[in-house]
Amino acid sequence: MAPAADVEDEIKDEKNPRPLDEDDIALLKTYGLGPYSTSIKKTEKGIKEMTKTIDDLRGIMESDTGLAVPSQWDLVSDKQMMQEEQPLQVARCTKII
Repeated sequence: MAPAADVEDEIKDEKNPRPLDEDDIALLKTYGLGPYSTSIKKTEKGIKEMTKTIDDLRGIMESDTGLAVPSQWDLVSDKQMMQEEQPLQVARCTKII
């Protein structure tokens, strides 16, 4: 009967494993890390912070419209190009055959 009781205990242990202690958690956190991963993460964080600081100092906001900054606009050549080309047409596709 003793071996059967051991098997039942093992089955109970598999269903309810013991909780992880601090050493186990620390081991899991460092398991997949390389020798330079912590220093790389610190450097990446510093770069992100520095980029944010530079953007704040520049005062230029990134826009998703695709427009360039007004200082880079070339209105004269754009106007000339619009006069030389045929007028643009805008349409909406309502049904694909």
